[in-house]
Amino acid sequence: MLLKGRIAIETLPEPEPQAGQVLAAPLACGVCGSDLHARDHAPHLCDLLHRAGFKGFMDPDLPVVMGHEYCAELLEPSGDLPRGQRVVCQPFLVDDRGLVLVGYSNRYHGAFAERMVLPQDTLLAVPDHVPTDIAALTEPLAVAVHAVNQAGVDGDCAFAIYGCGPVGLFVIARLRALGLGPILAIDPVPARRAMAETMGADAAIAPDTEASAAWWRTQNLHTGLSDTMAAVGVSKRAVIFECVGKPGMLTAVAEAAPVASTIVVAGVCMESDAIEPALLIQKSLQLRFVFAYSAQEFRAAFDMLVADPARLAPMVTGSVPIAGIDAAFAALTASGDQIKMMVKPS
Repeated sequence: MLLKGRIAIETLPEPEPQAGQVLAAPLACGVCGSDLHARDHAPHLCDLLHRAGFKGFMDPDLPVVMGHEYCAELLEPSGDLPRGQRVVCQPFLVDDRGLVLVGYSNRYHGAFAERMVLPQDTLLAVPDHVPTDIAALTEPLAVAVHAVNQAGVDGDCAFAIYGCGPVGLFVIARLRALGLGPILAIDPVPARRAMAETMGADAAIAPDTEASAAWWRTQNLHTGLSDTMAAVGVSKRAVIFECVGKPGMLTAVAEAAPVASTIVVAGVCMESDAIEPALLIQKSLQLRFVFAYSAQEFRAAFDMLVADPARLAPMVTGSVPIAGIDAAFAALTASGDQIKMMVKPS
């Protein structure tokens, strides 16, 4: 349970399903970057979501049981699904008080718990050949599916991904699953660059403006106006995914981007950031900010995992019991070798 920046293990009453809900036992739940934000910046995060009009987001002064990237086991039958069936579903519940996001709700337990309730109408049965840890990747993969969809990509694009944490890596995997490329991955951490290549990046480099400009030139794309106007021949369209979310990243990406790039912003910067609109105008850059996913995109992510569960298996780099959540948060905050850590309540 999280309360005012402190994680504690508490015994709470078992949740009672309401109409349209079913009781379940979480089996595995990934730690998300948003969970790290919620622990370290809960008042600011909640203020942002409330300002955006999300009425069902948590109150930071009340306790919350986090965890929204889960695979769970049904503790009672649900429609055609028997007790014991492993399931995934979108982490949203609707009750008589409106829509809530599971894992960021003061009313419902997230999956960092031994029991939770799930919405019966969005359950997806996990096939036997899909490991539980891989099934729990459905939710974060859906974020990448949405980001790629919003970018309007096709076979005439070349891609760069800034930040090879889970979101950036899932974007790379999604592009490859769609048969798209070439892909450049950019990250300062060697282990994450190696994982980017495992997920399908054609090249992975540390942040280096000259090195990225050289890679773009191999696609006949140029970062400056004069070189762009002098170029001849067929060029691909540059699509860049910003998956870092730190102050200064938008400006840095814009300066290093080829002229007429589309920049898709998936990294969640928790601070105010300044950009120079005139720079983006002169380079004809497009900024697209993306959040969450649709039900159809969640299903597309699930189908991708079911079709090839081994493809994303390297992304799961560690697991802890509930008592080890603090250690998992610390390992992920350190930005080292850990990519996606699972909490296993059962």
